[in-house]
Amino acid sequence: MIPAQRHKPRTARRVSWDVLRVVAIGCVLLHHATLTSVSSHPDLGPLPFRFPMSMGASTLMVVSAFFACASLDSGKPGQFLWRRLARLLPAYMAAVLLTYAVQRWIAPEGWSQLDGRDVVYNLLLVNQWFPDVDIVDFAYWTVPVQIAAFIAGAVLVKHMRGKKLRFFLWALIVTPLLLRPLLDHSHTLFVIYNGFALHRAQLFAAGIAIWLWHKHRMSTPHLVALLTATLVAQAIHTTEYGSTLGFAVLLLLVCAAAAGPDWVFFAPVARPVTWLAGISYGVYLVHQQIGTVVMDRMHAVGLRSWWLLAGFLTSAVVLGWLMTKFVERPAYRLLTQIQSGSSGSSPRRPVPSVLPVSQPRTALADPLTELRLAGPLTVQMR
Repeated sequence: MIPAQRHKPRTARRVSWDVLRVVAIGCVLLHHATLTSVSSHPDLGPLPFRFPMSMGASTLMVVSAFFACASLDSGKPGQFLWRRLARLLPAYMAAVLLTYAVQRWIAPEGWSQLDGRDVVYNLLLVNQWFPDVDIVDFAYWTVPVQIAAFIAGAVLVKHMRGKKLRFFLWALIVTPLLLRPLLDHSHTLFVIYNGFALHRAQLFAAGIAIWLWHKHRMSTPHLVALLTATLVAQAIHTTEYGSTLGFAVLLLLVCAAAAGPDWVFFAPVARPVTWLAGISYGVYLVHQQIGTVVMDRMHAVGLRSWWLLAGFLTSAVVLGWLMTKFVERPAYRLLTQIQSGSSGSSPRRPVPSVLPVSQPRTALADPLTELRLAGPLTVQMR
């Protein structure tokens, strides 16, 4: 007889989360294609427009923290951490090798100064701690940050409750702000600050707070105060005030998705939106440096403007789908089967869902965009 727990109904899928993820990843792609890539390689010429709003990555970090809380609330921190690592690491390592190969053998000579040491340190996720190591793709800085956050969540989940958790959320926002003036006076502190990307800690605080509010464990006035502090911290850390305003709008949409009814008016386009949301992590991993090389190769044969933008977006989607289908999902299936086999049970869901649905056990955390830090720092941050 099949155990009773196998008959538990799944939570109805909510298209609102897929829409949010697609909007956020779209912001990241447009920002990197029209601003970051052209700034790094001015010879590509102007694209049809510029999208200066660097708010997509921040939104995805908030959503990641929200679903991490939902998973940790199940009371299985070890399983949560293993499944997160199984989703993040294999695809990341494959992407590091692919991105290095493209820059080494397809990009023009002199495009990159990466060497084998850089690749090894990137694969080990310690490149942020060594100023003389180049990062293979600046978008990858969030991968070790998210892993560190997941480890911290798994360790602290049983100790951070009630008032302690609320104090911790405010500490995540305030402490990095207090440390900023000290960074120019302590190299060690600077390396730690940079290595853990403490200037993004407020994003995790926001995601946790929205989840607590969604579960009726935080009052609306407290949430408003904490999100306001998050936006102030975001503006101070980045000095990108327009992007911070855009991020504020997306934060409101995250709150609406968490607490409000599903966005059924997106039902006619739910299928493609769901598909794109499902490959969003793969798209992220292969979009920036490889997409810029694609634009350069297209530029070399005389294509310009809209063609370059189309090439960047198309390469991101196609390669992201391939990364998801042939690396991320098979690796996740294998690793979760290994974990379940060691405990003598069958995996509840051995294959990751086609898309990051609103259920905590299948929600995928996507780290996106390159490091941005402004203010009194004088040392270049990688």
